[in-house]
Amino acid sequence: MRISADQEEICILEAIRTANAHREELAESLVDNSVLIIMAATARRDLTVREISTVTAIPLATCYKLVEKMAGIGLLAETGKVRTSTRGKASMYSSSMKTFSVDVSNGLIEISIMWKNGQTMNVVREVCSTMIPGDIVSSADAEGMATK
Repeated sequence: MRISADQEEICILEAIRTANAHREELAESLVDNSVLIIMAATARRDLTVREISTVTAIPLATCYKLVEKMAGIGLLAETGKVRTSTRGKASMYSSSMKTFSVDVSNGLIEISIMWKNGQTMNVVREVCSTMIPGDIVSSADAEGMATK
């Protein structure tokens, strides 16, 4: 059973709420190649897990695990059910993101996400602590340390 555009908007909004609660997992997941492939495959149209597996060449068992994880952290929205020839009904999934970008600078990773409904989210992760100016090691000192 396909859902209306209004119902799909509600599903996407619920996925965004879930993503807000899982910001750290969201940031980590967006660097997984398989997650990115699934996001791209579901960006244009809703797909079942079996269809995602076929389109992406990701093994079905792996695809089920990834889709469950992605839906659990808000990267995918379950947008309805469809009848299948083998198992009765299967859930349909759609990417909840429209676009995202990653900026790496000054010891920070900043991920900017635009959701399909137009909302935006920024996730910032500090990857190294700020260095005190006296702690900076010159290249000559570094070479001396490397040879010791």
